[in-house]
Amino acid sequence: MCKEHKYEWKPCCEQGPQGVPGMQGPQGIQGVQGVQGPTGQTGAQGPQGLQGPAGKDCDCDEQRCQCCEAHANIFSLMPQSLTAFGSATDTVLFQSNNAVSAGDFDLAAMSINGDIKFLKAGVYYINCAIEAKIGPPIPSPVPSFSFGLWLNGVLVPGSVVSGFTQAPDDDTIQVTSEVQINVAAGDILRLRNACSSNVLLIPNTAGLMFPVTLASINIHCLKAAAVM
Repeated sequence: MCKEHKYEWKPCCEQGPQGVPGMQGPQGIQGVQGVQGPTGQTGAQGPQGLQGPAGKDCDCDEQRCQCCEAHANIFSLMPQSLTAFGSATDTVLFQSNNAVSAGDFDLAAMSINGDIKFLKAGVYYINCAIEAKIGPPIPSPVPSFSFGLWLNGVLVPGSVVSGFTQAPDDDTIQVTSEVQINVAAGDILRLRNACSSNVLLIPNTAGLMFPVTLASINIHCLKAAAVM
């Protein structure tokens, strides 16, 4: 109950019980994000790491071996007349070369008897190309001609290819052959006429500005023989 004060009247009352809490109001709107601060300076570069071990030049399945980089490109610009297979002049001769790795081949006789001598054993990829046609006397109808590779006098399997011109006066056509073979040091390779007819390696000179390559052989060593 309210009472009067001695000097003045003031209302007063006793405290009542706490009321029931009101409902929570809705969440306010999120404030605007502040401006991002400047990026810090890049730190100093760390020290260089240790150098790794040197890589192997080649790997021969846990067997000792030497790397094989033997290569040769030989060719002929000289017209040639090859007699039938089995005769003394059935082999293509070569007079020129581009890149040949030193100490890997003996090419001293390639312009004399067509011999290409290997000085290192290994697995070799060999590609050859010949520009040719049947030579006189020309049978009728005109037969096909063929060429193949011989290693030490033995035919290399898969190396024989053939070509055909429809008439005696037709231009020559090019045939190509490629093989991969195992070669021993001292082996001798020859590119030979493999048919029973005479074959001409001659260019069609009409309109030509540069000499025509009539025969070429490219040799690449794929893998050297293991050194035991």
